[in-house]
Amino acid sequence: MKATPQERAARAVEAYRQSADLAALQEEIASSIASAITEEQQGLRTTLQLCIQAFNEVLGLSGIPGELRAALRACRGLCLAGLMQEEDSAKTAVETADKPS
Repeated sequence: MKATPQERAARAVEAYRQSADLAALQEEIASSIASAITEEQQGLRTTLQLCIQAFNEVLGLSGIPGELRAALRACRGLCLAGLMQEEDSAKTAVETADKPS
């Protein structure tokens, strides 16, 4: 089972108390931040993918008025753009969190 953020923080602080290794503490904090960022971004990616799928399904139906089709295509495009932007941001955020200070 995955440790909660509070459990990871408590372990990191306890390890620091025992070793006084500041570099290890910084590395643990950076790792925790990168993990949290990755989890949050995965949730957003899942939501955007579900929206895109729903828009595609509705656009596949017949009898949808043109104005609604245009709105659905615009929303789908925004979700696709957000998904691409999220992937770029995820790479940058993880790279930044992994850099030692």
